[in-house]
Amino acid sequence: MPVPRRLAESLYWQEQRLRGRGPVRERLAQLRSHQERTPAEIAELQFEKLRTTFLHAYRTVPYYRRVMDERGIRDLDSPEDLRKLPLLTRDVLIREQDQLVSDEADRKTLQTNYSSGSTGRRAEFKQDLDFRQWMRAHQLRTYEWCEGWQLGDPFVLLWGSEIYWSFKQLFDRAENLLTNRREFNTFHLSPELISAVLDQLVRYQPKLISTYSNAMHLIAKEAESRNIRIPGLRAVQGTSEPLPPALRATIGRVLDCEVYDKYGMRETNIIAHEQPGGGPMMIQAENVFVEFLDEQGEPCGDGQTGRMVVTTLNNRAMPLLRYETSDLAAPLPRAADATLPYPAMTSVAGRLQDLIVTPAGGHVDAYLFSYLFMRFPEVHWFQVLQRHPERLLVKVYAPGGLRKETARTLVERIHHHTGFAFAVEFETLDRMPESSTGKFRLCVSELGRPALEGSTHG
Repeated sequence: MPVPRRLAESLYWQEQRLRGRGPVRERLAQLRSHQERTPAEIAELQFEKLRTTFLHAYRTVPYYRRVMDERGIRDLDSPEDLRKLPLLTRDVLIREQDQLVSDEADRKTLQTNYSSGSTGRRAEFKQDLDFRQWMRAHQLRTYEWCEGWQLGDPFVLLWGSEIYWSFKQLFDRAENLLTNRREFNTFHLSPELISAVLDQLVRYQPKLISTYSNAMHLIAKEAESRNIRIPGLRAVQGTSEPLPPALRATIGRVLDCEVYDKYGMRETNIIAHEQPGGGPMMIQAENVFVEFLDEQGEPCGDGQTGRMVVTTLNNRAMPLLRYETSDLAAPLPRAADATLPYPAMTSVAGRLQDLIVTPAGGHVDAYLFSYLFMRFPEVHWFQVLQRHPERLLVKVYAPGGLRKETARTLVERIHHHTGFAFAVEFETLDRMPESSTGKFRLCVSELGRPALEGSTHG
């Protein structure tokens, strides 16, 4: 039985203080107060943190000091000046590991974290206690943006990352029990696990679930097949993977709850989250500065999809300036009915590596394929793999089997919507594949990076 909410909240803050995380509460209060500021005030606060991070990097980080000296830049007069620095690519991050750590890093609290390696190369980076406290405060704030969830309300995290679980301690398990938080490892997404997790969710009755989008979609399909609901569930927060409209619609319809999108990565913590009540993604301006760049490296206009480049504002131990994420999204103008003062962006459409290339030179992202495949109830998960310009291998997890008529219709729709008669081969799976991070890429192209022009979106 859950602990009464107010008691669970009190126990949470006591436990945080005993574990040396007392400042999290103060930082969460700061983040809440920022929501009452104007967009101009948020922009000023963000630039102040950006400039402070820039000056700190020059003074204490050998790599940045060398690069800034080479380019003759010592300070920032405006956010645009940041573009005088080169991009920090995954290759540079791997090559310059030691030179990217600050001379003033609090080495007693440093932890080594790792990127997921979804681009083929796994990088490591350092994060100190100060970063982790800001990270926790931002996480709590985004939970609050999901249908009024409050600290102490029943909460479930469904997570599959081996890295995450390797950090778990006995204290964490005790904290979870006392604060109405439950965590389930979704590393092995077998039919048996999906069914067992659904049963536990029905018994526990969380108000909020934060999870990988594909994992929650599989759980929703299981719930639909058994005609059951999760009592008390008000919101699902999809994270770490793109949340295509088709998956989102299925989760919301079957579980009768609101669905929110969250975007972030281990290197940076949370970058953006959908505003309360639904709407555009709100960039976490206290945590990151985001650039959207076209193929020429120039800033994108509103609504123009480009590569996301991120500068962290809370990791003084190893600041990442102009870190190339390879993720694709577009900046948005401020809407007249915006409820928060933060800059807006679209949901992330995927990674450059996730774009299927057409022989004509265009590309197709996961949203289109999701729109096509998820219209068929028998398809619980899919992945499109491209190793040849004119051929596609489609891996399909369909517990009841993939009907020939469905396969034929899918091929016809792929041809129609992509404008090319790809040779399509289907590989049916009897269970979900394993992933060391818990994440699954819906589209994988091994043909290299395509241009962004002429894109097709579902």
